[in-house]
Amino acid sequence: MRQELPQTRRPRRKRAVHGPGTIFAAIVVSTFAFGGATGISRSAAQEAVSEVAYIEGVNGRVVAFSRGKPVLLDALDTLSDRTRLDLQINSEVRICHLRTHQLLTLRGPSRALISADGVVAESGQVIAASTATCAEPIVSKHQGGLVSRGAASRQ
Repeated sequence: MRQELPQTRRPRRKRAVHGPGTIFAAIVVSTFAFGGATGISRSAAQEAVSEVAYIEGVNGRVVAFSRGKPVLLDALDTLSDRTRLDLQINSEVRICHLRTHQLLTLRGPSRALISADGVVAESGQVIAASTATCAEPIVSKHQGGLVSRGAASRQ
């Protein structure tokens, strides 16, 4: 048998692996890379909050604590699940709970917890629910215009 010297040995060609498993692995890796490049993450999905109520009207000072941040409330503000409300003295807030479709009125000084199941007063006070129902406000698809009441339009 003849032995080849390293100088005379012809370099061997490397074989490429193109099997179905390799192609599938490349697709999986590129999917993860694309998801990371667009900023999609598990924590972003967890931060997606569902709105459970909105403020119909406020008199006085009402502070909402959601995710540790205090916010002074105004009309048409939305409330997420597990939001705590602090009503100052002589304050009043009207809340439309979207799941129960009830219009609730809270008067200060008091604290309440807004959740998907309902509104619970911290002190055990009875929360007055109106007999009228409410619904989520809709965003208009039309921009601008003039609304007049009691005035005849000229032709």
